[in-house]
Amino acid sequence: MSTNIMESINNNIIFNTINNGIIILDENLNILAWNNWLEITTKLTSEEMVNQNICEKFDYINETKLKRKIKSVLVTNNSAFYTIDPHEYLIDIKVNTIIDKIYESMQQNITIVPYNIEKKQVCLYIYDNTKLCETNYKLEKLNEKLKDLSNRDPLTHLYNRRYFAEISNKMLSLALRNDNNLTIIILDIDKFKSINDTYGHSVGDNVIITLARELENNVRDSDLVARFGGEEFVILLNNTDLDNSVNIAEKIRKKIEEIEVKDDDNILKFTASFGVAKYDDNLDNGKIEHTITRADNALYVAKEKGRNQVIVDL
Repeated sequence: MSTNIMESINNNIIFNTINNGIIILDENLNILAWNNWLEITTKLTSEEMVNQNICEKFDYINETKLKRKIKSVLVTNNSAFYTIDPHEYLIDIKVNTIIDKIYESMQQNITIVPYNIEKKQVCLYIYDNTKLCETNYKLEKLNEKLKDLSNRDPLTHLYNRRYFAEISNKMLSLALRNDNNLTIIILDIDKFKSINDTYGHSVGDNVIITLARELENNVRDSDLVARFGGEEFVILLNNTDLDNSVNIAEKIRKKIEEIEVKDDDNILKFTASFGVAKYDDNLDNGKIEHTITRADNALYVAKEKGRNQVIVDL
């Protein structure tokens, strides 16, 4: 680079005071200029960087991709946005320590513009996009949280009936494709109205919450547990045959018998009745709702037979 051009750049107020990085490169990726913003953020001086090959200095930069983009800018004499996935930066500049820091490195937008077509030189503008990325990240997480809340029962934080209907149908499609079993367990707290009438609704709520935690602790991550409403719960067991599903239901039933809910000086114990049904294509015709109905019918039989037992719909 000629002395006159270098002096012109060094004397350019915008070049040295603008709040983003500016690098001038030739077609061989040699650095011809390195502005003050980059000196401050990278702790690398212009004297250290000028005449260095940018890809040799920062070996994580995709040399082939950068050369191809620079060539395109020089041929068309038009600016171009340079995508920098997966790093999200051209030059790794560490973010200053701040509260709730999300990114270790500055998130950047890069634009390449023609600088001197005859000498095959381009100018790279580096924009700090970290704050916008952090804002977008937080918004995405907030939206995910709000969506999850809309899928949850507010009392127990189990999934609600609407979400269960949506996901269980997707799980059924996957199970049919992979020739896996799906089983439904429906359970209902025995004489729950009596609990509410005797101890009050706050104790009744505590019983429901305690049961919800017990159900979560006795199923796998691949299974699905939901509160269907009131004192009724449903479990979808993924890739589980009928015998094992009955064993799981019986295990949960016995654990419920051991639960103690304290109310002042009183200790409340309760039981639950269960209905179990395995999806059967001949009976359910591609609809998990039919399996749920069959499990619910079995639950009704369990109630009629004296409660606190597991009945299977065959």
